[in-house]
Amino acid sequence: MSYVNRIIAGVLLVIMAIALYLLAPDFKDQSYSLYVSLLSIACMYMNIKFSVRGVWSASSIFIIIFWCFHFGVILANAIGIDVTNMTGNDLIWRWINSPLYTRAEALAVLGIASFSLVTVIKSKDIELEGDEEEEQEDEAKEDISDSPYYKSLKVLSYILLFGGIGYWVFIMSSLGGITALFAGYGVYLRFVENYPIISTIYWAIGIGFTLLGVLGKRKDMLLGIIVFGLWGGIAFVMGLRGEVMYPAAAFLVTIARQVKLPWRPRFFIVPIVLLSLISFVREYRIDGSINENSFNPVFGLMEMGGSLQTVVIAEEWIANGLDKFRYGETIYAPFERIVDRITLVPVDASQKDFRLMNVAMTDRNGPYGFSPIAEGFMNMGAAGVAIIMMLLSLFLNFFDARPVSILTDSYLGGIIFILFTFIRNAFTHIPGQSLLLAVTLTIVYVFFKRKQ
Repeated sequence: MSYVNRIIAGVLLVIMAIALYLLAPDFKDQSYSLYVSLLSIACMYMNIKFSVRGVWSASSIFIIIFWCFHFGVILANAIGIDVTNMTGNDLIWRWINSPLYTRAEALAVLGIASFSLVTVIKSKDIELEGDEEEEQEDEAKEDISDSPYYKSLKVLSYILLFGGIGYWVFIMSSLGGITALFAGYGVYLRFVENYPIISTIYWAIGIGFTLLGVLGKRKDMLLGIIVFGLWGGIAFVMGLRGEVMYPAAAFLVTIARQVKLPWRPRFFIVPIVLLSLISFVREYRIDGSINENSFNPVFGLMEMGGSLQTVVIAEEWIANGLDKFRYGETIYAPFERIVDRITLVPVDASQKDFRLMNVAMTDRNGPYGFSPIAEGFMNMGAAGVAIIMMLLSLFLNFFDARPVSILTDSYLGGIIFILFTFIRNAFTHIPGQSLLLAVTLTIVYVFFKRKQ
């Protein structure tokens, strides 16, 4: 497909997404969900097809995970599954019957269409001839392995990964041992409320595993991959899907820049198995039995798709007058708070800052996380959704098109992991965690650089 035709196709996808938003019915409708699902899959295909590294691009992996967490319920509705009856808890899933639910579907597809359009536009800048591309990759691999920063990066990645997992095991040992594996995600959330450091632990695990991928050498990565795999298996069964998926996805992004990863249709068996496992855990927690639905990957995808709830909640805040459009406040407020801390400006801890969407969500509804779609909507409605998703796509595509180097891949690759966590959370943590990453890497590289 020529570049001009790509642009036309991308623009048409956005126009169709806008039309779906304007024509959204008052309540959930199977036909409408089918249109939304098909359009979202077309957008995801366009992004993968025209990104610099195909399915292994940062933009592609981001959009695949984003799709799972936002379109799982939509797909279930599209194929006629009654989600509220299948879950065993109508109260938790009551948001699907909200009159604002279909608008949330439309906002999600508008976001993915806007994201994909940027990838298509940027595809002109990243077209390389096959021979030139292979030559660049060979030079990059040599640069990584010979870099004076390589040994320091290896030590740092293992300290973060093993330290984070070790501390996690220490905390979880208080939860009840092996019986905690099937206690439910809600039990886990209530437990970790007493451990505010848990977010830093997941940051350490995620950054450590992401940086491990930058190394690119099997012998230097193998131990870390094994340990992460063992931890990830336990955490995944407990319901910590994002906490395992984000580091794994970021690792794939960084390792794919060092080693040319293959893609085969049979690889689809991996997500099918993971989704089936999610389905099994969900069914087992409901009634403690195993039935014909226990290993249904569609039900696993449905379970993941609950992040759309935060979009419905954000719409309800605006519709009910509980909040207002923030016009960028939710984005610059975290930076403002960082500056206040650095300059020692006194802050009244008793006053909750509702410009921070994680604070607003926890106070008003509970620990449901957030999403870039909800964040964009809270700032400028549908236009905010398009803008925030386009900005995310710009950054991810910028990283994909950058030449491989140990500095680029460690600094920007680490931020890619942090942006992956944005899929199910508010923007609040991104500036602080990115600053912590930059400071940590800079200190390590400056003081522990290997002498040549």
